[in-house]
Amino acid sequence: MPKELNHTPVIIIGAGRTGTNMLRDVICSIDGFGTWDCDEINPVWRYGNRFKPTDILSPELARPKVKNYIRGRFNQLKKVQNLEYVVEKTCANSLRLAFVHEVFPEAKYILINRDGRDVAPSAKIRWTAPFELNYTLKKLKQTPLRDLPYYIWKFGINRLKQAFGADRLSFWGPVYPGIDADFKNKSLLEVCALQWQACVQATQADKDKLAADQFIEVKYERFVNNPQDELKTILDFLGKNGAKSEEIAKAVARVSNRSVGSHKKLSAEEQEALNEICEPTLLALNYSNVSSQ
Repeated sequence: MPKELNHTPVIIIGAGRTGTNMLRDVICSIDGFGTWDCDEINPVWRYGNRFKPTDILSPELARPKVKNYIRGRFNQLKKVQNLEYVVEKTCANSLRLAFVHEVFPEAKYILINRDGRDVAPSAKIRWTAPFELNYTLKKLKQTPLRDLPYYIWKFGINRLKQAFGADRLSFWGPVYPGIDADFKNKSLLEVCALQWQACVQATQADKDKLAADQFIEVKYERFVNNPQDELKTILDFLGKNGAKSEEIAKAVARVSNRSVGSHKKLSAEEQEALNEICEPTLLALNYSNVSSQ
């Protein structure tokens, strides 16, 4: 039997640079919600499956030992921080929603979407970002002890290649099947768009595993343009009806819509390449009039 939970898990599902960090931080500023002190806990989610070549994990890989370890880590955080809700955001989970649901069939899920053409240039910056020791140490702190040597080696090789002249990291964000092959004939910007597309398509394919009252879909653009009402809707969905309007206003005080439409600053050639990749997926997500934007 899987470990009993003593809280409500709230799992944010979204591709990298779709507003997952922003949404997590906003929710966790409301009393009763909390999360880890690092951006993501992918090594925890990959416990027992660390050698899989991509971040896709099938539900069958959520073996009892795997389930109990992950659920135990959530319970531990709840106890340490005395939480009502444990909020988690690991972007690679957008490639394996069915696996995550197998681990947490009782969780509440927030699926966040964003225009992939704005995601790609933002992700490109992260692929070429300099090394941040504090950021890396926080991630390693949450790594399963038995897996620590593997991830120290993996993160170290990634940064060493960059230090010795590589123009980008060897990996960043969710690892989808074929990403290495795409780098051979696509630009970094195009790979970022394909990375977003792979995550979105995987999530949309798996979301029918969730009960209708178990998930809510959020559009980044709508949230940043009307954050107070959008946050209230999310809190109502989570059953947190006691938050005061002043607390909600404070939680979203730093939310900004300045990055909406940022892809329009790119060259005409870059915009055309992004449109070609992103348009079918955007239309499937009900982003209207994509071609004319």
